[in-house]
Amino acid sequence: MTFDILLTLFLVFLNGFFVAAEFAIVKVRSSQIALQAGNSSKRAAQIIIDNLDGFLAATQLGITLASLGLGWVGEDVVSKMIISVMHSFDLKITEEAAHNISIPIAFATLTVLHIVFGELAPKSLAIRYPTSTTLSVSIPLRVFYFIFKPFIRLLNGLANLILRPFGIRPVSEQDIHSEEELKLIIAESEEGGAIESSERELIQNVFDFDDRIVKQVMVPRIKISGINSNVTLDQALQIVMKEGYSRYPIYDHNLDEIKGILHGKDIIFHYINKTNKSLLEIAHQPYFVTENKPIDHLLREFQKKKVQMAIVISEYGGTIGIVTMEDIIEELVGEIQDEHDHEAQIVTQHDNMYQVIATSSIHDINKVLDEPFPESEDYDTLAGLLLLHKPFDLREGEEFDLDGYHVKIVKMNKTLPEIVELRTLPKSEEEAQD
Repeated sequence: MTFDILLTLFLVFLNGFFVAAEFAIVKVRSSQIALQAGNSSKRAAQIIIDNLDGFLAATQLGITLASLGLGWVGEDVVSKMIISVMHSFDLKITEEAAHNISIPIAFATLTVLHIVFGELAPKSLAIRYPTSTTLSVSIPLRVFYFIFKPFIRLLNGLANLILRPFGIRPVSEQDIHSEEELKLIIAESEEGGAIESSERELIQNVFDFDDRIVKQVMVPRIKISGINSNVTLDQALQIVMKEGYSRYPIYDHNLDEIKGILHGKDIIFHYINKTNKSLLEIAHQPYFVTENKPIDHLLREFQKKKVQMAIVISEYGGTIGIVTMEDIIEELVGEIQDEHDHEAQIVTQHDNMYQVIATSSIHDINKVLDEPFPESEDYDTLAGLLLLHKPFDLREGEEFDLDGYHVKIVKMNKTLPEIVELRTLPKSEEEAQD
């Protein structure tokens, strides 16, 4: 009798073991296992994760065998225990009546044991501690898999054969997390306090990085500070002292004829040492890139060629801007302000009001705004969006509503908006605008 009781309890434990193993190996991530100290449990756990489909079949087989064994052995054991208790109290009932009473009680008792200790408790434990649970069950589960491997493969093969016509692949063949799923996980991690908002923004920038092209991050032609190749070293030094940049394009007649890149430190060196060399003699070879080049490719080329600046040209060969290493890095870490950057691209004045440099990219502006502007191939900057909306009528002081914002033109640079004030429209006004 004692052996039968121990066997029943063992089968409940065995069922719980396989349930915990099933939930743990599904929930645990390979990266969590990789961070653990190297031992036999870690190696076994990694093998299980790499062959998830097979080991899930093993846990299902284990649960089925344990449940069948519990139903076969357990009911009779518990029923005999109940009858024994009845006899110990010297109850005056027949054997048949005692048997009829003991069966439903035994069934209810086994059901509670099976659900609580064989299902719910181990499942909750595995979900709460997936890594430690996986490590704990890994070696026994591998032994069980090795013993029943032929049978498991047969069952798994039959299941896959049934599922394949419906386009359902085995678990081990499923794709890893998509980019959108990872973004959702990151957003939920920020909401749950697992990561800071600055960390989420950095990770988000990494995802967006390979989607950006040079045209979207470059300094446009109208903002290029270049030096004519005919000026003297003394005049070039004055420009460097005034502008404060570290590198300048050197051109002949206009920016479409860039001949080199001049380093500010080279100007200072040759000025101090009175070498009397021309600007073209001390300039470095220019590096040209097209406007549609992905910035992740350009970053690798910058690293390979050991350059910090590239001249951006259009499909017709004309200069349309410059792009620097700093411009690319800012796409990852955000705006980098140094002592020569006099104003931020966007300043939050109030909760719903912003002052924006209109030549800033829509992509960068949207990172700050609560309601993003639509992005399009027709424009890259806020100025481009405004000119698309009102191509001929823009002037300083003009106000109008656009895409959920009240827009005020604060400053114009000839025909181009330079500084713009944005105020978020209340929902009622926005709906009226629509």
